[in-house]
Amino acid sequence: MTKKLLMISQNFYPELGSAANRMKMMFKAFKLKGSDPTMLTTEPTYPNQNLFDDDTYFTDHSLNELEKSKIIRMKMHGNKQNSNFVMRLVYYMEQYIRLKVFLKMHKEDYDIVYVSSPNIFLAWATLFFKQAKRPTYVLEIRDLWPDSVNGLKHINISLFMPLLKYLEKKMYNSADKIVINNEAFRAHIQNRLENKTPIFYLPNGISKSELVIEEKCDDFSVIYTGNIGYAQDVDKLISICKALNDKQIYVTAIVYGVQAAKFRQAVKDCAYIQIRKPMDRIDCLTEIAKHHVSLSILESSDVFMNVMPGKIIDSIGVGTPPISNISGPTEAIIQKYDLGFARKQASITTIVNEIETLKNDKQSLLNKENNAKKYRDEHLIWEDNIEKLITFLRKGDEDDKNIQN
Repeated sequence: MTKKLLMISQNFYPELGSAANRMKMMFKAFKLKGSDPTMLTTEPTYPNQNLFDDDTYFTDHSLNELEKSKIIRMKMHGNKQNSNFVMRLVYYMEQYIRLKVFLKMHKEDYDIVYVSSPNIFLAWATLFFKQAKRPTYVLEIRDLWPDSVNGLKHINISLFMPLLKYLEKKMYNSADKIVINNEAFRAHIQNRLENKTPIFYLPNGISKSELVIEEKCDDFSVIYTGNIGYAQDVDKLISICKALNDKQIYVTAIVYGVQAAKFRQAVKDCAYIQIRKPMDRIDCLTEIAKHHVSLSILESSDVFMNVMPGKIIDSIGVGTPPISNISGPTEAIIQKYDLGFARKQASITTIVNEIETLKNDKQSLLNKENNAKKYRDEHLIWEDNIEKLITFLRKGDEDDKNIQN
């Protein structure tokens, strides 16, 4: 693949989380496979801007060398992590305008424009009112918006839903091709398409260079990593961790996000719970690999139940069985391949009992660990899946109809 590719994403290296890592791995894989990718993004601020005041998280020297040439960061006046809704809206509008200006200046420079959503304003700026016909416009959907926002308890956008639903449909139909990171999204999008736009499923994954092998902790231990935002059920997570503490089961929490402080405060006196600061991806994967099981606890809304959390992918990737209250395709995969435990809206008692059972059944735990590694090798290796994505991007419209996974 020798085409010039413009990738557009709000989240990118060195930010933490599955979204930034996904775009980083795709960017590097495109370059490795002979493409000429350019990443248009913003200054790193996730999970908070202070983390990036120095070079601690800029650990990839090959990417560092591409700053300002192939990695272009839009200079924004606002802060995308601002807690004030109006100020965040102003930030997104500024981002929309800056992206439109960039695309107008470079409309003839790229063969493929690949925009990742959310942030939804980036997709709108890229796809709405597009004028150049030469680029192939590819829309990546990592979250069903506006449903995901409407599912948050602290935000009420019901008044605007008819308009937002119209814009969602227009967005899908403005794309030449669509990439999804969750098979549950396919039917939702197809029902809103006016034409047979090709859709390709590209799950989050793990690179061969990230396949860390670590000895498990001497004592049986549970780990929770990553964001505790509004999509995560922080109260349920607190109750589970406290129950594990009462049973003298060790828990490690490497957390950030808007509800992380609430979690830290609630468990600060628990002797068997250790709080760790956010760390870069390799260090985090290493910690997950050392633990025996991992937790992923989501709010009960269907829009969150049908996602594929990055923390579950990471756990499977290093052979640590995930324990979750998730449903949908992720629940089906975990159950079918015996990768861990997943049950829709599983209660606190059910989850704690499952963890305790695995603690006492070493053979069952070992089987799940081995199953996770086998599933990873067959389905979640970036280097293998990116080949399929490249084929999808290269295919003509007629061939695209036969390539959907």
